Amino acid sequence: MFRRQMLLKLFLLTLASALTVFSMACGGEEKIVEVEKIVEVEKIVEVEKIVEKEVEKIVIATAVPGAASPGQVTLDPADLPNSKSQGGEVRVAVVSFGALGTSGGSLPDVPFGGARQLGGAESLFSPGPQNFDEMQLASDWTLASDLSSVEITIRDGVKFHSNGGDWGNVTADDMAWVINRTNPAINPESIAASAANLTALFGDTPVTASGNTITGTFNNFDVRWASNLLNQEASGGLTTFATSKKAFDEKGVAWLKTNFVGTGPMQVGEFKPGISVTMEKVPYDHWRKNASIDSITMIAVPEEATRVAMMQTGEMDVAYIAPKDMRMMASGGFMAVGAGSGTQEGIMFPGNLWESHNAVTGEALDIPSHGVYVRAQPWTGNPWTPDDDDNPAGMDDMEQARLVRQALARGVDREAINQYVVGGVGRPNHVTYFSTVNKHWDSKWEYPYDVAKANALLDEAGYPKGDDGIRFQMPLFVGPELGGGAGPAGEIGDAIAGFWQELGLDIQVLKYAYGVFRPGLVSRTTVVPMLTGCDDGNPIYPFDWPKGLVQTTLTRGGFSCGFESPEILAWYQASAKEPDQDKRVAINKEYLDYMHHWALFPGFIMVPNIHFANPNHIKEWPMNLGGSFNSPENIVLK
Repeated sequence: MFRRQMLLKLFLLTLASALTVFSMACGGEEKIVEVEKIVEVEKIVEVEKIVEKEVEKIVIATAVPGAASPGQVTLDPADLPNSKSQGGEVRVAVVSFGALGTSGGSLPDVPFGGARQLGGAESLFSPGPQNFDEMQLASDWTLASDLSSVEITIRDGVKFHSNGGDWGNVTADDMAWVINRTNPAINPESIAASAANLTALFGDTPVTASGNTITGTFNNFDVRWASNLLNQEASGGLTTFATSKKAFDEKGVAWLKTNFVGTGPMQVGEFKPGISVTMEKVPYDHWRKNASIDSITMIAVPEEATRVAMMQTGEMDVAYIAPKDMRMMASGGFMAVGAGSGTQEGIMFPGNLWESHNAVTGEALDIPSHGVYVRAQPWTGNPWTPDDDDNPAGMDDMEQARLVRQALARGVDREAINQYVVGGVGRPNHVTYFSTVNKHWDSKWEYPYDVAKANALLDEAGYPKGDDGIRFQMPLFVGPELGGGAGPAGEIGDAIAGFWQELGLDIQVLKYAYGVFRPGLVSRTTVVPMLTGCDDGNPIYPFDWPKGLVQTTLTRGGFSCGFESPEILAWYQASAKEPDQDKRVAINKEYLDYMHHWALFPGFIMVPNIHFANPNHIKEWPMNLGGSFNSPENIVLK
């Protein structure tokens, strides 16, 4: 009964939100719009050429006028507005700025971590429409036959933006400086997004520059070094795009915190931290692409109803639309645009620190006295002191916590979340990082919805319901994906919490700023479960790519999923060095078995990364593979 009431409440809340702006429409039929990307990744290892092909379809069910289902809100395409933008302008509404705030980016001092999405920044490598590792600022590269190092030639004649001065062209010194200053093993002050991935790749050995080349010595070789880690669309927001060292030396850190000097087809026109940013077409022939628009302005608009209304009135040309409203926008003739990707929302369980040594330095870790184990939590397993005073007879702490996590993974109705929270446009997910429609997926890795089983597991773990019906308290932090707590992620978090409350947990859903939560992940001191994709929760990433880097001590000093495992470390390192695709697939299947068994990061829902554009102003927006959107220089206006 509770479940039916809760689902009805979720449905009514979704409907009420839509009705604040729109009236009911009759008629409508449903069609399926498929966004298909064929991912071809080429990597040269010694003399062997590896070509990987993964096909991932992000399927969006969209309602169009016809025979509408009961309660379906539709729009009339005849009401599609004319744009209020002038000439070559494009205006975009997003939930919040995230990396476009006042920190992050390719350096700890640069404000534009998201400039890669706005045409302002360029990296050594970049995805294209089909491949992940096309050369961008790199013009050539040579990989050592023993995989110990790589030498990369920097493209000649790439001009820096003249923001605040004449900074000349990109040099090898600039690129080596960017990578080293971002790497927290070399620069402890670096707080750039997922910067510790560079620590895993290069350790504390600086990248060096000589002439027009840079040389990196690998601490842990990773087959994704070009297709991800040194890439324009690196997972987790890691960026190594070109920034002028001369500007840094002459202007200083304070200046760089509100200014950006990049090399892309668009340059900063006006920046209001946390409010808006306008990127303008550079006033010269760009080496790669002359933008076909004059400017693009991104504005933070947290309220979904406001974003939708601004699209309906022509105030905005493009907007992020919550999943539950995607069908409605498509029914009104608005055009879906995106890079073919999606966001997997899973819940990771920090505090499960099971490695004994730092994989980068080899130093022993003082885990037994670490803060995460000072007070036992039902979802954290302690291998260092496995027998504590709350374990059931014959059960150690690791098994007790595993049963709890298994119960939580099985106690959520993923289909209901898809239907009632994200409007049926998503897809259930079970183990984060893996798509359930990938050809390698097996149903044995799923967590069937089973309330009786979940309750039995919690009872077996030694957490019966008290007289008040409560087993234990647990917080849940909503991560920054999908607009964070203020966006659809907040609604997904609330829904998951509702299912867990049905099991007898007292859940506090936390929706404060991610920047406040993140230090606990970096320091490995938090035990608060988090709703997130944790860097690689994107179904567009190939199945065989090495998994689990940020679930190991390789990224100590920087971002992590908050848990570490020696088994995950071994599988990651084996996969990262393996040139054979089929063998990497086999390794990742072992990783999948392990992750499903220990339930350290169960997935719940995959949501398409889609924006909607006004076709009365935008004819097309071709994008490369990547996150939610990119390459505004490719926009073609009507």
